[in-house]
Amino acid sequence: MTDVFVPDEDVLGEVNEGFRYAQVRLGPARMTHVMRWTGAARRAHETAVRYAASREAFGGRIANLGLAQQLIADNEIDLAATRALLRDACAEIDAGGRAAKSTSIAKAFAGEALYRVVDRSAQLCGGLGITRDLPVAKVAREIRPFRIYDGPSEVHRWSLARRAVREITSQ
Repeated sequence: MTDVFVPDEDVLGEVNEGFRYAQVRLGPARMTHVMRWTGAARRAHETAVRYAASREAFGGRIANLGLAQQLIADNEIDLAATRALLRDACAEIDAGGRAAKSTSIAKAFAGEALYRVVDRSAQLCGGLGITRDLPVAKVAREIRPFRIYDGPSEVHRWSLARRAVREITSQ
């Protein structure tokens, strides 16, 4: 829109500062998305572990097979790393910091790690993992866009790289 008049008493904050104001909320908003998707990925993982622990194949429980154990362990690692990065970023925000770097790291890592968790969970469940009988397929479908909204992983990488170069070259 153009030529819109807004009386001074109706302007929130300072004129032409809306983008800066919005930027302040990005980090905390990204972390709430990381929290939500960590919970969803955890649910998919727990569903898959329960399934692998109860499903008999190849003469025993799927959970006793080395490949299944690797998928489960890798999920545990990705979930733990995501939670650690999330806690660090949130602690920085809680302490009053801008947390631009830590929230970018947490968001980019979580977007990819949590998708891997859900993908491995579907794999552990076999054909059942892509049906509506388990929540895993729904979580997989819904978590994929998380790598795009609130800043695609590539944009976070670009920003992190620029910041790292700037920090090193300014010394």
